[in-house]
Amino acid sequence: MTTLPMTRLPLLAQWRLALRLLWREARSGELTLILLALLIAVTSTTAIALFSARLELSLDDNSSAWLGADLRVRSTAPFTDEQRQLAVGLGLEAAQLMTFPSVVLHGDNMTLAAIKAVDNGYPMQARLKVITASHPEPVLQNHGPAAGEAWVEPRLLALLGASLGDELELGDKSYRVTGEIMEESDRGGGLYSLSPRMMVHWDDVQGSALLGPGSRLRYRLLMQGEPDALAQLQDQWPLSDKEKFETLEDGNQRMARSLAKARQYLALASLLAVVLASIAVAISAQRYALRHFDISALMRTFGLHRADVLRLYLWQLVTLGVAAAAIGALLALLLQAGIIQLLADVLPAEMPAAPALAWLLGLSSGLVTLLGFGLPHLLPLATVSPLRVLRRDLTPVPLAGWLMTGLALLSLTLLLWVFTRDLLLTLLVMGGGSLLVLVLLGVLQLGISGLRKRLENTSLALHWRFAWQHLSRNSRQTAGQILAFSLTLQVMIVIAMLRNDLLADWQNSLPANAPNVFAMNIQSYDKEGFQSGLVERGFDAQTIYPMVPGRLLTINGRSIQELGLENIGAIDRDLALTADHQLPSSNRIVAGDWQAMSGSGQLSIEVELAERLGVRLGDTLAFRAAGVEFEASVSSLREVDWTSLSPNFFMMFSSDLMEQLPPSYITSFNVPEQSQAELTSLIREFPAINILDMQALLGQLQSLLYQVSLAVELILAVVLIAAMLVMVSALVASLRERLQEGALLRTLGASSGMIRKAQLCEFSLMGLIAALLALLAAEALCWALYTQVLAIPYSGLGWIWLWLPLLSALVLSGLATLLLRKTIRVAPLIVMRELS
Repeated sequence: MTTLPMTRLPLLAQWRLALRLLWREARSGELTLILLALLIAVTSTTAIALFSARLELSLDDNSSAWLGADLRVRSTAPFTDEQRQLAVGLGLEAAQLMTFPSVVLHGDNMTLAAIKAVDNGYPMQARLKVITASHPEPVLQNHGPAAGEAWVEPRLLALLGASLGDELELGDKSYRVTGEIMEESDRGGGLYSLSPRMMVHWDDVQGSALLGPGSRLRYRLLMQGEPDALAQLQDQWPLSDKEKFETLEDGNQRMARSLAKARQYLALASLLAVVLASIAVAISAQRYALRHFDISALMRTFGLHRADVLRLYLWQLVTLGVAAAAIGALLALLLQAGIIQLLADVLPAEMPAAPALAWLLGLSSGLVTLLGFGLPHLLPLATVSPLRVLRRDLTPVPLAGWLMTGLALLSLTLLLWVFTRDLLLTLLVMGGGSLLVLVLLGVLQLGISGLRKRLENTSLALHWRFAWQHLSRNSRQTAGQILAFSLTLQVMIVIAMLRNDLLADWQNSLPANAPNVFAMNIQSYDKEGFQSGLVERGFDAQTIYPMVPGRLLTINGRSIQELGLENIGAIDRDLALTADHQLPSSNRIVAGDWQAMSGSGQLSIEVELAERLGVRLGDTLAFRAAGVEFEASVSSLREVDWTSLSPNFFMMFSSDLMEQLPPSYITSFNVPEQSQAELTSLIREFPAINILDMQALLGQLQSLLYQVSLAVELILAVVLIAAMLVMVSALVASLRERLQEGALLRTLGASSGMIRKAQLCEFSLMGLIAALLALLAAEALCWALYTQVLAIPYSGLGWIWLWLPLLSALVLSGLATLLLRKTIRVAPLIVMRELS
């Protein structure tokens, strides 16, 4: 056969022809699956890229406002006049503040508030916007509240049923509410910062009983000035073990860390959607290429150069990618807005616009997915021989399998690294994921091959025989389809389990009679009267523990600085030291003997802290508390349930050591919902005792957890859509072959009922196997997540084992019946003509 001389199309003509072909493909539905997969990839990655970029810009732009100064010193003890004068002497402006949790009263209503006392130098660089009676719109302030006045957050007014101008009780004083705080940029983090803010003047709390030894006081000294003066101050300031410098970078990192896990989780979830979308693109692109061999051969026959054929398909890919990017950008804006709305309580009030680079990063994910997973399947179209017009058996040589796999893995690795910014995590995920897929593929292929040999001489019903022959004929293709279905189901199982069990674990950890109120700073002279007050009001009081703040100095005679342990959490600040003859109910001895605590000079330490410090049984630890230095020998290690709402301690001593120290006391108790009036009277009777009502705080934490879970679910909904797309793509990819087989079987006399039964049996079996594999993998993954990451009990998938395989078989067979209905409804002759 002679062909026309090879001709080259001008660039504009190539583009026009590519658009015409693309429009025809779009109208026929050939590109629907590829377009949907690209939309999922672009939407999810762009939304997360925009969210992350805006969050980081907000962190960078507002780091000084969050810190409130150029330099800040944090301490658990008041600053001395000499320390303040050192800053002033170097030409620095200085301001000081203190924070502590306490109960605020208004009439019969009360709630736990985060108290902040500020002096005349505040707010310095912090942004403080307040609504007052004379200014109904938020006004940026350059000072704090006046003496005798309080500025509060609207939440506090709502909880107390109060309004501007009302009087609130704090300790033994009353304060008139003169402002509502709408923005407080230096609010900071921490458990008690979730409580609504009440800001008062520094002088109002000086000498108050609220500042007793057991109070959870935190002091800050804010300074601003020339960088050289700030550096000189840091050199001249002798930091004690209770103090720490905080710079702009510290303020930035603290806020960043509070949202880092959520951002990383959203990014990983988004990448999971991209992975599934990429698989769908690869499956659909392979099917698309197979259906276009003939068209490519015709174009070659008419004289079109090989390079021009390739460019035509490249133009189509680029145009498709641009269209997906444009539509995906709009969807990403909506998805990002939804994430920000759901996380509004933990995000900065104002976030800057995302830079162009974030848009480019997100939108390019569609192009990377298309080129990495679609292009390798389309490249052979340019090498189709013109002779294929006469000989349908001539197919182009595909790219080497290793090359196609390498391009796909390289694309995914690049995307994962860019979004997580963690090379080690990227390599672990890609390496572990690739290994898992290879192992599962190998196991499936070996299983299918082994069953084929065993069933060779087995008598089966005709429809079962046809179903099994189709499954076993191409074990690699069948294994790939089953694996795709299994991964889809696994994603769904893990999502559902995590969503339900996280909230369930939180709720189950709070039994009906669990302590919900803490009492701290109980002095010895109030101890008996307070315990009697609890009994009189019918409150179920727990053990009352002595408590002294103390510092760990040495381990076996070596200082913690010498051992390099000074920055380990829990010992980089004062520890709460206690003693009791009875092991707390939320503690369990894992090594040593608790009975040794009846002796002298003994210490029981929390086991995880002991591991971090390298402490073993028999080691000697030295402490300083209330100006007294003493030693204790480690006689037991305890496992502590920190989720229990009872006082828990890292260090518990024998009674003889606590007797030489001046302790305050701490306890917790349960207050029924109908007994709030009795709790209010108890607070008024003992104003010097810090009563922390955890009921509202726990509700806020649960609400916050629910908000974060909703934001994650928003992304995971996209993941589920991508998972369903993989299932549909895998079915559609084999549609042509199945239509041809169905037409051939009907031509040879097979009934429609028998073909339908064979299809139902085949896909039911695939759904069953896929579900069992998914359940096994999900059990292992959930166990690892629950026990190693989330630290919540794992009881297995339970009833899911019974109904998921059946549901999977029904759904997959039903979906296959819907997609393959043409094999039994259309005459075989028509089907064969269309396929030819």
